[in-house]
Amino acid sequence: MDDKIVLKAENLEKTFGAGKKAVKAVDGVSFAVREKEIFALLGPNGAGKTTTVKMLLNLVSPDKGSIQIFGEDMPKVQKEVMKEIGTLLEGSRNLYWHMTVRENVYYFANLRGKSAREVKDDMEMWAERLRIQDKLEEEVGKLSRGMQQKAAIICALATKPKLLILDELLLGLDIITRFEVEKLVKELKEISTLIISSHDLRFIEKVSDRILIINKGKVVAEGTASELRHKISYAKYRFTLRKNEESRYLEELKSIRGVEISFYEGNIDTDILELTFEKPELIYDVFDIFRKFSVIPVEIDNLGEPFEEIFKSFVEGGENK
Repeated sequence: MDDKIVLKAENLEKTFGAGKKAVKAVDGVSFAVREKEIFALLGPNGAGKTTTVKMLLNLVSPDKGSIQIFGEDMPKVQKEVMKEIGTLLEGSRNLYWHMTVRENVYYFANLRGKSAREVKDDMEMWAERLRIQDKLEEEVGKLSRGMQQKAAIICALATKPKLLILDELLLGLDIITRFEVEKLVKELKEISTLIISSHDLRFIEKVSDRILIINKGKVVAEGTASELRHKISYAKYRFTLRKNEESRYLEELKSIRGVEISFYEGNIDTDILELTFEKPELIYDVFDIFRKFSVIPVEIDNLGEPFEEIFKSFVEGGENK
């Protein structure tokens, strides 16, 4: 991957209100996004990620800190830089409801210095891809929430921006469109740099190159999904074991430092055992105990760690791990 930095944020801070009612929404957030990278912002509601996105777009001014996009200081050259950015914001502020989908696309393209003729083909291509081609002449306000989201996505993509900032991309989309958008995002990486946020952790894990987790306005973790998973636990396995009347092996498993029994179920013919390992080599200690007590694994499944649990661990930990 090219290490050219497209966007750099340093020590961003933002407080709303004053005195006893002051709320520090963003507190010292720093990160850099590389060219042709899919960079994800994650955090629970109220974590500060949407405020961070708004500061990147100069919709909210930071109290402290700096932002560079394409090597230029924001907001000094905002007008020129914004022409190269496609945006999708959470909520209904992406579109004018009394205009048709086509009119919205042309209007926002014009704001970025592109004519209707220049974006027409791309608009129609994305409309067909998102199955909204028959809605281009309808007023946005009369469309369903999912169709409005599709229209907003087309507005963001039609000008072929170098940088896409997409906040809650999947909002209101049906399951079929979600899978299509997942493929679309991976394809867009070939031509654009993407900053995305979503509450769908499965989606974030599948499409992102790197992930920044924010909680209570602070960065609590950053890395690839694999790196974040490794920081919490190395591996998790489910063992289906042939029934063995000797149960002492469970006590010996509990004595292995770095191995945790997270689930056990005894059945008529088999025992189901789930173990979490801090280090990969510890699985050999488990096999030694199995051999010692003549415990025979019938099946072994690598469960990993659900990304929801990884996310929860960092958020509840409240500190950079």
